[in-house]
Amino acid sequence: MLPGGLSAAGELSAVAHPDESFPKENTVVWTPLFQAAWDRMNHDMGGKPVKIEPPNELMAKLDGFEWSAAEVMPPPERWRVWSGPPSPDFVEVANQEAAQILGEDKGPFDAIGEGDHPPGSRLVLALLDRDLNFPKTFVRSTSSQLAFRNAGGAEAKVEFFGVLGQMSASYSDSVRILHRDEASHAVQLSSDQQDAVVVYLPKEQESFAAAVAKLKGWREEGLKGAAGSALDPALHRGDDLRIPVVEFSQLTDFTPVLQGGRFYSERGVPMGLFKAQQTVDFQMSEKGAKARATAEVGAEPFGEVPRAPVRIVPRKFIFDRPFFVFMWKDAAPLPYMGVWVGGEKGLKVAK
Repeated sequence: MLPGGLSAAGELSAVAHPDESFPKENTVVWTPLFQAAWDRMNHDMGGKPVKIEPPNELMAKLDGFEWSAAEVMPPPERWRVWSGPPSPDFVEVANQEAAQILGEDKGPFDAIGEGDHPPGSRLVLALLDRDLNFPKTFVRSTSSQLAFRNAGGAEAKVEFFGVLGQMSASYSDSVRILHRDEASHAVQLSSDQQDAVVVYLPKEQESFAAAVAKLKGWREEGLKGAAGSALDPALHRGDDLRIPVVEFSQLTDFTPVLQGGRFYSERGVPMGLFKAQQTVDFQMSEKGAKARATAEVGAEPFGEVPRAPVRIVPRKFIFDRPFFVFMWKDAAPLPYMGVWVGGEKGLKVAK
């Protein structure tokens, strides 16, 4: 893995802030869970730092990020942030409570040694666990594969799910078309929760922030065409929807690019990060989408469809080149999980 949590092109990687650039050939994750942990750290230090020395652009972006976690994140029982001293007892308590959220025997956080950090140090742990099921299962391809062309132009045969032909009309209540033109398209797949899975194929690579801004507008406005038309906001008879199956586990250490003294007004000495780590497990298939993420940040003293029918226009929504996937609460301004699929990493390549 390269410095800053970014890996070599064609691999799994992550960004801490949605404005960050990334290798287009990678499969990349952004989730504001890391931001939630970062904000808690600042809160416990008495507020945002008054100075960062030497200046650090990424830390400044994280400090300046404005959002409401309550609006964006899943229900409180599906995510949580813990903050305390970096001690074995604190981590054990967090793991016990995290295990209850997960319904598992143990929590996900790394154990920590006694006395490893000086007095005044702080450790923030965060967990997100969300499972969205589609109300109607899509069709999983068993006899054919999708030719996925990655950002570098290479092609791979991958497993996919979706629906086409006459069957597409039966998914009109669960698939909403957010955007469609000759070069790109975006669809929203409803779930059994008050969340949705949004899949967006852009014309060319863009940042998570740019993608989110466009999708936010499309989700609010939506298409306004007649039923069966090219701008029908619902999936209709003759439409062709194909989405690759995605599944991966990814760990990123942001610590190398978050170095520098953070001077807080209530502290006489600057604070430096000893840990800034994120893990993400993500799956998307014909049944739904699942995301589990953890973030660990530690600091220590530094040193509605129209009724009138019209001619049916068959459409294609085929995600056969790099695309975004988001998990997004209804009416929320931001998603709580985002993935850019730029290459085969994370896709189910046919054997």
